[in-house]
Order: sequence, then C-alpha cells, then structure tokens
Amino acid sequence: MINKKRLSSTFVDLVKIDSPSGEEKLIANEVKKRLEEIGATVIFDTYGNVIGKISGEGKPFILNAHLDTVEPSRGIKPIKKGGRFFSDESTILGADPKSGIAIILESLTSLREMGNKLPNLEIVFTIGEENGLMGALNLDYSLINSKQGITFDGGGPCTDIHTAAPGYTKVDVVITGRSAHAGAEPEKGISAIRIASEIISKLPLGRIDDETTSNIGIINGGSARNAIPETIEIKGEIRSRSINKLESLTLTFQKIFYEVIKKYDGAKIELTLKQQFAPYNFDTNHDFIKKLNKIYQKMGLISTCIPSGGATDVNIFHANGIEAIVLGTGMYQCHTTKEYLEIEEMFQAAQFCEKVIQSLISFT
Repeated sequence: MINKKRLSSTFVDLVKIDSPSGEEKLIANEVKKRLEEIGATVIFDTYGNVIGKISGEGKPFILNAHLDTVEPSRGIKPIKKGGRFFSDESTILGADPKSGIAIILESLTSLREMGNKLPNLEIVFTIGEENGLMGALNLDYSLINSKQGITFDGGGPCTDIHTAAPGYTKVDVVITGRSAHAGAEPEKGISAIRIASEIISKLPLGRIDDETTSNIGIINGGSARNAIPETIEIKGEIRSRSINKLESLTLTFQKIFYEVIKKYDGAKIELTLKQQFAPYNFDTNHDFIKKLNKIYQKMGLISTCIPSGGATDVNIFHANGIEAIVLGTGMYQCHTTKEYLEIEEMFQAAQFCEKVIQSLISFT
C-alpha cells in the first residue's frame, strides 16, 4: 500500500536537490540509485536521460516525469503547512516535477513491498524539459519499446487527464541598428530599441483564442545610457493546439518583423522562427482512456478530460508513436514562488499509479 509519510519524505528529499535545467546530474544520480534499489535496471542514454527497466509480464508501458526545474530553484526549503507543501517564497517549490517523480518511485516501492508481480515497465526521467522538451526530443527511442504510457507532470488532481497540448514555435531575433553618441550626434544612429518597440507594439500577443497564445519574454540590448543602442536581442514563443493556427501566427510574426525593419534604412534583422514540436490531441474515447476510467471508477473517482496550455514530454512521445497522457499530481501555481502541492492529491495520484501498474498485466 502507498505510504503517505514515505511519499512525502521522498518528495522533500527530491526538492532539496538542486536541478535547474542543464544541471540535472545530482537528481539523475539520485533517481538512478532509488530505481536500482527497487530492482530496476537503469542506464543513461547519450543525452543524459534516465531510463529504468523492470522486466515482467505484458506489453511494456512507460512511466514518465522530467528531472529539471525552472528558476529560481536553488536551495529550496520545503515547508509543510496544513495539508500542503510550500516553499519559503524565495524559490519555487519544485513540485513540478518532483511530485511526479515521487509518485512513480512510491508506487513501485509499494508494489515491491507487497510482493506483487510487475509488468514490463520503462521508467523514463528526462532532462531539459523546461527549456524546450530537449530531453524527450533527444531521447534514444531505440531503447524504448513501449507504445503507451503516463506522464505525471500535470497541474491539479490525478483525475485531470490532460488530453491535448499546444505545439510550440520558438522566436529568436537579433536587430542591428547603428550606434552613435546620444547627445552629440543622435541623427547618425539607428536605435535597435526603437525598432524593437515598434515591432512589439504590432505583434499579436497574449491570449489569441482559447487554444492559441504568444509572448515576448526576454529583451536584451543597449550598451550605455548615452549611446544609441545598436543591437537588441528578443526571445519569445508562439503556442497553439491547432497546427494551422500555429503556422498562421508564425507567418504573421514573420511579416511584421520584416515590414517594420524595411522602414529603417541600414538596419538589419536576424529572425529565427523554429517550430520545436507539434500539438497533439488525444481522442477522449480512446480505449486507453476508457481502461483508465475503469480504474478511476473502482477508486470512486470521476475523471475529467481537459486541454492544456503547456507542453510536456508527451508532445514528443506522440510524435514518436507512443500514446501517452498527462495526469495531475496535485501541484498548483507552478513556475512561481507561490507554487504549492496538495499532499492528499499527490497521495491519491500515487494510489492511482499503483492501481494502473497492477492492472497492466491484464489490460495491455
């Protein structure tokens, strides 16, 4: 049976290990050790993802979460208050993704303790998820045999089945004008900041519709208070659960950038609009979801299929022929210092994960 105290302790242990994107070595080694203690055979692929395998009956099945956190995530101090975990608000909490990792580890530990036979499982803990799903994009799929799986990386309770997620276009821009002394001869300069301001004022940003968003998140430029800024760098994104809308909005961005830059003789632009991954929409009537719903019903739970505004490893899994879904882990306000975790919901997610594993032999 799932041990709530041990589950919470595992979560606390994990969030205390710093693992911002690009610095996942410590957490990767920790989960490798814990998986091996459970009885899994564990390797790192060439990119650094952790792949654990447990041999058993039935078709192979993936259990997945990522290892990296967004900043600020160094020196996290988890605080338990009532039925929740919080940070001290100087950092995020790290429930995204550490609650998902804890859920998977506790489920496997519980089943081993009970002496249950296990199915064929592939436990995939990816790196670099938060900076563009890089771990999943570079995962060695020749090592993966599963065609179905669950990713524990969703907000809300485990009864929230995230069946759709947006595709993503990365926007990278460098605008080059011409520097000049801002007081002595500003006429000789071309302000890259002025160009960028005009472009950004024309871009459609924020909530475009119920499945499409765009954002400019980073602007860097200028060299001195009294110098016409020659160079500015802009970083942004476009998301949509519709591939047609994603591509259309990307073209709109491209058109605006080039139309504005033409107005400034002598200015240059380096524009990169790269589609990182496509959206996916999982059929809510799929047999896989129907089978999972039977488990919810046995637990006295009612599931809800919802679309997500955030991408996960599942976007990449679908592109590689793996039918996976995202489930909630009890985390809320992720990517902020107000992030918190509902302990009872994490416990319920671990119970559900355990039931799924137990059922795999019969329904895969």
